[in-house]
Amino acid sequence: MSKISVKGLHFYYGNFLALSNVNVEIQERHITALIGPSGCGKSTFLRCLNRMNDTIPGTRLTGQVLLDGKDIYAPGTDVVALRQRVGMVFQRPNPFPQSVFDNVAFGPRVLGLDKGNNLHDIVEESLRGADLWDEVKDNLAQDALSLSLGQQQRLCIARVIAVKPEVILMDEPCSALDPIATLRIEELMRRLKEQYTIVIVTHNMQQAARVSDYTGFFWVDERRSGMLVEYGLTTQIFTNPRDKRTEDYITGRFG
Repeated sequence: MSKISVKGLHFYYGNFLALSNVNVEIQERHITALIGPSGCGKSTFLRCLNRMNDTIPGTRLTGQVLLDGKDIYAPGTDVVALRQRVGMVFQRPNPFPQSVFDNVAFGPRVLGLDKGNNLHDIVEESLRGADLWDEVKDNLAQDALSLSLGQQQRLCIARVIAVKPEVILMDEPCSALDPIATLRIEELMRRLKEQYTIVIVTHNMQQAARVSDYTGFFWVDERRSGMLVEYGLTTQIFTNPRDKRTEDYITGRFG
């Protein structure tokens, strides 16, 4: 079942067409990986899914992005509510310069989710969900910036899931991490997909092959516009791609 349906999406930075005619069905409670060379629009596309590009002056989008069948770009859309439903984890860990507890509690406090709920329970549940609780439970007051990079990234994941999203977007979440921390994030993603729909941008094709259920391959056309060349089950994309450009990229012939 599709959680997000993208239909005829064109995205512009000013007059530059950055994404051209993207059509894709993102399946609920699965991991979808987006691969392709730098500059092909993967991260731009990811940010289209929760309207993060709205913050960039001069951008515009045509087409539709449907979340549970409703267009998130329709007039009157509550963007704050949208970003609660569709959270994002960024390339570099970005914890707030606050305590571990306050980082995770920030969203529930702002959105009023702590009303009638025990905030400590929300924080504990979120840290457990991000596989971090056992490492920080004895010192929730410690500065989040004192954690290792891998712990900081899991803290950022805890901060996202604390507001009860339905979709988690991850923009190269392991690019700043060492191999051991990367494997922990990958294991965490596999567990999280039992509850959440996950879309991840990655330059690491081995990672895409390891963790994702579906893969989309982006490329650039002659106008330097990003395009979705091929999308399908990860096993099919990596073992039997239908487009020669996909095969050439995966095998390292170009890209």
